[in-house]
Amino acid sequence: MNKIFTFFLVFVLAAGASAQQKPAPKKAAQPQKKETAQPKKKDAAQPAKKEAAVSVSTKTAAAAPAEKAADPAVEIIEKLKAWDAKLETLKANFTQEVNFTEAGLKQSIEGNLRYVKPNLLRIEHSKPAAQIVVTDKENIWIYKPSDNQAVRTSWDAWRRTQDQNFSGILDFGNYSALAARNSVLATPSAGGGPATIVFTPRSGAGYTLTLKLSPQDFFPVEAELAVDGTIIKTRLSSVEKNGAVDKEIFKFSPPKGVEVLEFKN
Repeated sequence: MNKIFTFFLVFVLAAGASAQQKPAPKKAAQPQKKETAQPKKKDAAQPAKKEAAVSVSTKTAAAAPAEKAADPAVEIIEKLKAWDAKLETLKANFTQEVNFTEAGLKQSIEGNLRYVKPNLLRIEHSKPAAQIVVTDKENIWIYKPSDNQAVRTSWDAWRRTQDQNFSGILDFGNYSALAARNSVLATPSAGGGPATIVFTPRSGAGYTLTLKLSPQDFFPVEAELAVDGTIIKTRLSSVEKNGAVDKEIFKFSPPKGVEVLEFKN
């Protein structure tokens, strides 16, 4: 746009210079040679050329800072997508702090997760109670030994209800979509600390997702989701990327005697 505007400005100034030159031929047609010999035509053209050069120089200098400016959010999203594209498997432990601010209650959760690209995921809770979640991103099993029950439902239904606890951490392969549907505010790494990226929905929904990213490879080591008076903070540790993972752990069969509950929606 600056280049177009500069070209337009030069064109206008050149047209102005041409307009100043039009009376000159009339004077040249007069019988007096002295008037014709006068350098009026040359003098009229010279200031216009200088003025045009100054204007172009000014506009070009004004455009330079805009070209150098870079959006840190775009760079960070690109780096998120870069490691995401290289990720084949993932092993990690996690801790969660769930703070129900309005009720004044807090809960701590511990466990581990295993992931194989593109759709195999297993999450095990060890505290406060044992729970196993296994999915192929089509169907999902949720087994609680203490209840002697196993729930089977669709992945989409589970994400709409329970999976908000892992939002941001389990968006493997989906970071570009996450950025597309949210406004993004990024803070680059400073002093060797993590980079931070904050997502707020363009739809106006009342939540905020904050990711803290490793300064080495921009892997999300921590996610904080604030929604409906609840703050859920998830931290990953002992992260192993692209290591060997036994795919048999993603096959789930309810133990004998366990009640199975199936929900389509």
